[in-house]
Amino acid sequence: MNLSAEQIDMVEELAELFFSPEDIAVNLELNEQDTEMFCDDVITKYSANPLVSAFLRGWLKGEIALRKAIMKAAINGSNPSQQQLLNFLKESKR
Repeated sequence: MNLSAEQIDMVEELAELFFSPEDIAVNLELNEQDTEMFCDDVITKYSANPLVSAFLRGWLKGEIALRKAIMKAAINGSNPSQQQLLNFLKESKR
């Protein structure tokens, strides 16, 4: 599977918006075998695959932006956001 730098950037951008690996594979028009390999590699976080590395970077960027927005809302008094931050805290202590 040979992808251009533009396609790899697209994977990162779509992952940042929390599109699934399957949806990203459809967008890239990957064949069935490459789709299965990509999705399996995402599950195992096999970052030696450049496509998976881009996916993981994008997903993390999206999660960071989301958590920052939740933090801002919590600071401004949003009870649901405060509860969500507490949930993040509990999950990170596992």
